[in-house]
Amino acid sequence: MRIFQGFVAAISVLASVSSATLSSAEEIDPSDPTRIYTFVGAGPKYTRYANGESMWEMRVSGNVGLEKDMIFFDLGYGAHDGTATPGKNNGLTNGRVRWFHLPQMDYSVTSGYRGWATQVDLQFAGQIKGTDAQNTLSIGALPAFGINEQWSFYLPVNLVNGFDKNFDTHLGAGINVSPLLVYSPDNWWNGAFVQFWPGYTRFFSGDLDGTGGANLDLTIGGLITDNVSWSLLTQINLDKDFKRFGPGAGLANDWNAFLTITTYF
Repeated sequence: MRIFQGFVAAISVLASVSSATLSSAEEIDPSDPTRIYTFVGAGPKYTRYANGESMWEMRVSGNVGLEKDMIFFDLGYGAHDGTATPGKNNGLTNGRVRWFHLPQMDYSVTSGYRGWATQVDLQFAGQIKGTDAQNTLSIGALPAFGINEQWSFYLPVNLVNGFDKNFDTHLGAGINVSPLLVYSPDNWWNGAFVQFWPGYTRFFSGDLDGTGGANLDLTIGGLITDNVSWSLLTQINLDKDFKRFGPGAGLANDWNAFLTITTYF
């Protein structure tokens, strides 16, 4: 399959780039969403829909880290095995661009409030079925807390605006709350971490007024080398998934699994 061939090629490129990169004096911590890094990653993603259809993707992501800011992008190319969007079973899937700003963070705090961050996050629809429902623009804040040396807690809260896939119609505004609990054990494997990340969005205006969507993400990961990490994310949608079949089009619950290899610069 071309997607897997692309994955192998991407991993080969990442490995060669990584081997020429000087390792940072600070140990990479891929479990912490507030850490400012420059990186590039790639991997395959499988999505299963409740109606029995499925999709394979190859996704590529990157991040440019500045002193107090990060600019992140994410994009996929996939193949849908079910009934196609008219004339299209293969193509670009949904993508993302995010600006992240870190006004204050004290990573030396083991237990208690560490600081907060802000973000502007645009997630845009793809070309093929299962990814072509809507675009969302979110603005919000992310406070961070230490529980102890192995557990951390984050509480992102965002104002979400939904648009149709062509940005012609504003579908509604809502609130998203996505508490993140991170466990970093000392004795599993190098750089081991587990993330428990539920999320819920509730719209309060527009065509989506009164509509809610929930999901649960579980991610495990670690370090392959000092500056190369791996992660495996599994996601279950517990209610409506706005990225999938679109408002009023018979939204179907689904699950997906996503393996990523990332190299840091």
